[in-house]
Amino acid sequence: MRVIALTLALIFAGALPVHAECTKEEVCGMMGAMSHFDILDKCPNAGPLLVECKQVSKQEVVDLPEANFVDNGDGTITDTVNNLLWLKKGILKKTKFKDALIVAESAEEAGRTGWRLPTLPELKTLIYKERIVNASGKKAWIHPIFDDGRGHYYWTTTTCDQVSVITDRYQEKICQQGDTAAWLVHFNINAVLWFHTTQEKPNIWLVQSLQ
Repeated sequence: MRVIALTLALIFAGALPVHAECTKEEVCGMMGAMSHFDILDKCPNAGPLLVECKQVSKQEVVDLPEANFVDNGDGTITDTVNNLLWLKKGILKKTKFKDALIVAESAEEAGRTGWRLPTLPELKTLIYKERIVNASGKKAWIHPIFDDGRGHYYWTTTTCDQVSVITDRYQEKICQQGDTAAWLVHFNINAVLWFHTTQEKPNIWLVQSLQ
């Protein structure tokens, strides 16, 4: 009987899930791809570590000087302060981040090549102080010299490992996703937010640096 009882105990013990103790580095790494419930299912000791992982260093964005925009009459806008050349109108093409980079680098717009996606500080210079009629004849929170209809949202090249916290007119937003997420600007509601780079939702606005 003792032998049978021991055998049954070993069988049932083997059927129970065995969880390894997870390190803080492992738990923080999982946060970019898994929900808290899934992490706790895999790592029952992760509760306190999840709290620690949330305490990210707050790397904030450094804004550029206020822009001075000039319409070149050829579908481009020059920012004479920050030495940038913009397309007057965004490209409404919902893409994943990596595909947006490819589209930008291969683009030939307004008779020019050498385009790229903007950084977050660059794209923020297009935000206007009020919701106003832009060049499209529609209202959006974009400088009226640009054409963005009722306002759309666009990728930037600034990922969450470069900037982890943003404060827009709504609230402070913290991103803990590292280089798996990037910031974007939404001109319809005047908001800065982040999406995972695999999401096929944001559009593309092109810029290039002037010498």
